[in-house]
Amino acid sequence: MASTYLEKEMDAEMKELEDDGDMEESDDENDSGSDEDLKGEEEDPELLKNIALYEEDISSNPYNYSAHYELVTALRKTEDFEKLREARKRFHKFYPLTSDLWLDWISDEQKIATSEEEKKMVDDLFEKGVKDYLSVDLWLEYCQHSIGGIGTKEGIVRAREIHEKAIIACGLHISKGALIWEAYREFESALLSMMTPTGSEELEKNYADQKKKVENLYKRQLRQPLLGMEDTFNEYKEFTKDATDGNVVSDYHKAKEKLKARQKFEKKLIGEEIPIENYQEYIDFEMKEKDPTRIQIIFERSITDHCLVSTLWSQYLTYLDSNLKISTVSLPVFERSIRNVPWSVEIWCDYLRSLERYEEPHSEVLSLFEQGLSAGFAQPAAYLELWLCFIDYLRRRTVWNKDITESMSALRTVFERANLHLAKCGGDPDFEVSKYCANLEADQFGVMENARKIWAEITAAHPFTASVWLEYIQLEKTFGDKKHLRKAYQRGLEKTHDDPEILVRSFTQFEREEGSLEAFEHCRKLCRIKMEKVGASKSKGDAKKSEEEQSRHDKIEKKKEKDKEYRRDKRKQISAEKRGDVQNTQNGKDNVFLKPSVPVSQQDNRSWYDTPELPEKGSKKVVAPPPGFPGKKSVAPPPGFNENMKRTIAPPPGFKEPLPKKQKSDDFDNLSEHQQRKLRTVFLSNLDFSVTDTEVNDIMRSSGVILEVRLVKKPNGQSKGFAFVEFEKHSEALEAMKRDNELLGLRPMYISECDPEKKAPVFKFDKGLEKNKLFIKGLDPEVTKKDLTEVFEKFGKLIDVRLVTYRNGHSKGLAFVDYEEEVGAATALIKTDNMKIKSKEIQVALSNPPKRKDDAPNQSDVRSLGGTEATEFGPRGKGRSQVAFTPRSISVPAKPPSKLEPMKFVKPGVPGLQSEGNEGNGTKPSKSNEDFRKMLLK
Repeated sequence: MASTYLEKEMDAEMKELEDDGDMEESDDENDSGSDEDLKGEEEDPELLKNIALYEEDISSNPYNYSAHYELVTALRKTEDFEKLREARKRFHKFYPLTSDLWLDWISDEQKIATSEEEKKMVDDLFEKGVKDYLSVDLWLEYCQHSIGGIGTKEGIVRAREIHEKAIIACGLHISKGALIWEAYREFESALLSMMTPTGSEELEKNYADQKKKVENLYKRQLRQPLLGMEDTFNEYKEFTKDATDGNVVSDYHKAKEKLKARQKFEKKLIGEEIPIENYQEYIDFEMKEKDPTRIQIIFERSITDHCLVSTLWSQYLTYLDSNLKISTVSLPVFERSIRNVPWSVEIWCDYLRSLERYEEPHSEVLSLFEQGLSAGFAQPAAYLELWLCFIDYLRRRTVWNKDITESMSALRTVFERANLHLAKCGGDPDFEVSKYCANLEADQFGVMENARKIWAEITAAHPFTASVWLEYIQLEKTFGDKKHLRKAYQRGLEKTHDDPEILVRSFTQFEREEGSLEAFEHCRKLCRIKMEKVGASKSKGDAKKSEEEQSRHDKIEKKKEKDKEYRRDKRKQISAEKRGDVQNTQNGKDNVFLKPSVPVSQQDNRSWYDTPELPEKGSKKVVAPPPGFPGKKSVAPPPGFNENMKRTIAPPPGFKEPLPKKQKSDDFDNLSEHQQRKLRTVFLSNLDFSVTDTEVNDIMRSSGVILEVRLVKKPNGQSKGFAFVEFEKHSEALEAMKRDNELLGLRPMYISECDPEKKAPVFKFDKGLEKNKLFIKGLDPEVTKKDLTEVFEKFGKLIDVRLVTYRNGHSKGLAFVDYEEEVGAATALIKTDNMKIKSKEIQVALSNPPKRKDDAPNQSDVRSLGGTEATEFGPRGKGRSQVAFTPRSISVPAKPPSKLEPMKFVKPGVPGLQSEGNEGNGTKPSKSNEDFRKMLLK
């Protein structure tokens, strides 16, 4: 038979023992020298500083997971093993540990375990580790550790028990369960190989029994659908020398069918980060198959990968409590759940009810309840639910009697304690616990006076709510008397504002059933007075509301009228400008009113209709007026002329007026309450899904007084990764936005203004060359902002150091360093370029980002504004399909635009002197309206 890994391990251990014996003397000789060397070595001061910081963080917040993890990692680099052990114990006290953390801890303990007590401690660590999460690797290590004691019968029995536990825990794991079965078979096969098949009858019997055990392991494994079961079946046939059992073959084929049905689900569970939806599909499938062991194993696999999903734990626990109903199975899972999701009050309450269901000791229930109160729930209402659950438990175990029993007194004490605690945290605004206590005082204790005192406090806190008064009235109806009931009706009718009609109807019905005529008439009078007051109040409120609505409507109409007037004036202005352009084009001068010419004598050789030449624009020559000119006379300007009107160019098609600028901070007080609240609120995004409202509040309150933190969550209570934080002042919100990209946990949080209409992020930094800012690339991923600050602050005063990260907080290897002066940036550029920081060389340059594609001008905008013509071809230029559709017979090649000459005044010719070909200086005579009419009538 081939050698197994167990035999190889045993040979290696024997060889190590021999080597240790040979080197023992030399080690003893060098002990003193090595001790002196160790004493001479000093711990890294930076490491010791970090350890002190981690311990300080843990002392202030024992639930800081990252601080626990970093402390254990740092202490492993030191020689202080006792301190490392205490840190690990404290870590495990508050959180379950992953299989890797357990394996590291066990490995370190195994190296120094020499006494029986220390070896027992290693066994205890294995037992604790396998209870936290399902880990095939940890169970394999546990099985291998148990083999070390097989030299005795007790050791063999112990090893066999551990292997059986491993089979129960993860033997049905389809993808990795075969490893546990193989380890178990190799252990039994190793025992078989150490036996003699021949000899005495007892030896032969022992050999046959051991061989039977190995064969039974094959049979048990082949009944389970596991990956690689074909190889196991071939090994089984080789072991039995082809004398296979028919039942085993049948079980093997059934298991293969089960494996085939589950392979599609197993394929979805391959990878690093497996979505919870893939596990949920697998769970739903196993629920339909109704195999409890397989349902448990898939739940265990899912919570190992998604241990922080409270709904998954609740689903698992509900199945165990409603189907299996075994305390030894359910209660350990409850214990693990509250260590993984301590913020889920539903699981705490289910745990309390399960302890009561399985009749666990009262001391254990009380201890669990006290532990729940210290869990630190994010919502105050969670404490109310926990208190009500515990009070329910105490009420069910209370012994009721006319005389006050010990349990009755204890229940009253718990009610008092609950009210005090909930009043401090604000978890019971509706006085649910007080109402519960009042009902028990009236019903079980039989002391109605105590109940009335409690309700006096409740109605004093909610005097205007009709539903509160109705609850009190119902209590008086059931356990009180008519005198106090009438007083309750009258006080409620006097105080309530929100819905007095309900009290009116109830009061009237009561007097109909129980009261006299005088009482009924008095009731009607009180009700009539109350309803008149309510009617008057409603009328006043409706009138005020109507006035506000009318005022709002008038403002809207006024704004519409202003807009209409603005557009009307704009159209008039544009129209006037167009008319002015046409007139100027016809006259050849801008804003020049031409006086009519006066006929002169024939001696001047001029026709009576000749017009004197006007001086060119800009000429200072003054022409004498013709004879008979009356002198300077003011002439009225043409209609529509406005001397003060500014000439503007009509906007191109599609032009939109720019949006009004944002409200300045000086006008903040003039804004409405809604607008002020919007400006006081900042938007936080890229948050880790595990971040709570308290953590957001803790990190943002350094910017100012926080009024509210709204962490947006999914229906299952999980965070969506963004939140809104409202500050007391606008200046505090502006200060908070300066902390953009600040780390919260391991991720940078993005802080921006609360603007729901903003559709795209705005680039906040300069896009051009900045001589006082350096751009750094090629950074090691482990380099932090603190590291960069220490390197670059030597060359000048820094304004900011910005490390560019991904959304998950991991470094991109890029950074920007902003100096106050250009000299510091220039010095740092020369000194630090190609400097090695940690494991990589960095490259440093002045910040001059390349132009973004978004900054390029839009071609369509250029054409509409400037009127330029741009031929738009495809990526290969003008194709053959782009042909002109104009007939060649009428197509005329485009002429380049001629340079416009200044317009000159042209004298009209004498009728009859000009021929068709002679048109003066090249201009055609203008046509009259009559000429155009004749042309159209042809």
